[in-house]
Amino acid sequence: PNTHQTHPVAPAPGTTLPVAPVTAHQNTKEEMATTTAGTEEPKVTIFTGLKVKDLLDFMADEYDHDGELFTIPRTTTVETALKELKNRNVSSLPVCDDDGNVKGVISTLDIVVAVVFVPIYTRYNEEATAKLTMKDLKSVKSNKALFKSQVDNLCGINEETRQIVEFWDSDDLSEVADKLSRGVHRVLVKCRDKPKKIYLLSQTDFIRYIHSKIQTQPGFAKCMSQPIGRLGLIEEKEIISVKETERAILGFRKLWQGGQLFDWSLSAVPVVDSKGELKGTLSGSDIRGVTADNLNDLVLSVRHFLRKYQPGNGMRVPEQITLETPFSKAIQQIVHAGVHRLWVTGENNDKNKVTGVLSLTDILYKFSAFDLSHHPEKSAPEEKQKILSDDNAIFDAL
Repeated sequence: PNTHQTHPVAPAPGTTLPVAPVTAHQNTKEEMATTTAGTEEPKVTIFTGLKVKDLLDFMADEYDHDGELFTIPRTTTVETALKELKNRNVSSLPVCDDDGNVKGVISTLDIVVAVVFVPIYTRYNEEATAKLTMKDLKSVKSNKALFKSQVDNLCGINEETRQIVEFWDSDDLSEVADKLSRGVHRVLVKCRDKPKKIYLLSQTDFIRYIHSKIQTQPGFAKCMSQPIGRLGLIEEKEIISVKETERAILGFRKLWQGGQLFDWSLSAVPVVDSKGELKGTLSGSDIRGVTADNLNDLVLSVRHFLRKYQPGNGMRVPEQITLETPFSKAIQQIVHAGVHRLWVTGENNDKNKVTGVLSLTDILYKFSAFDLSHHPEKSAPEEKQKILSDDNAIFDAL
């Protein structure tokens, strides 16, 4: 799956989904490896044998991050929510009902849609993400009342925030990895010995764990030295982008790719110049600096908007790789830069032109399916060691 393109089909806005822990130990046939005897056994992945609590402990030890949940009441205003999102440098916050129970999630992408589509149903207009009218500009610039409205009204505009995925800290970590590898960006974790404590685990937490294993296990790092182009991680599809001279409103609108029957969203789009060369990134998180008093800034060009709202004296330098970049180096780049995707660019004359994107979902999809029972460090029999001495066999395992 490539999260820059599509997300799973979601129910219509306003649909209420039950909040319940995901049941562990539900392996599908795709997750089973067939042995020579004809029986099916679970694959051995990097997460096999670990519990959710193990990742929580890892995050606390290595990153001094306990993941304990910060929530906002459903009555919180959009203005206050944006301040919290910005101050905490996060893209979403759980929302609690009047009894203190988590009832939903508000994300920057939910707020983006509410800010740049006025009225909000105009997002279903086929031309809404292609061009702007004077009416569009006036309606967005006068959309000040939105910032005083409650976040409860915006939860679930995007399909991912319409449901809450929960696990217990005693569940198998591989079950959570599988869920996140299918496009879910974050899950809630309940503790069996501390029922009132709830934690948040994100795709980033899993990527950090994978990165630590690459650093400490040389044999595993060798397997990860394959270029991403050989691993089939990058889909050959047209990448939706925004020109740096287009208005910021249009750039944010392009994050929404929905329709009447189904919808999905992009977490970011590449910003390109007149030659189609990569110059920056516009993401849902860039809406966090917008307030009722500076709505006019959305009429600025994407280039000027990002120069004003991104740290530094210009647009943030985009993180990019090529198809020849080793998988391990790409993961390291994501961790060190603290980003959620890497733009894949071409070579020679197309050196700075975006041809694809490597997302956290793509990486987790590969690791949740990577069978370590074929890995030399996990395969004691001599004959298996011999087979995996061939780089092609390692590639096949991936």
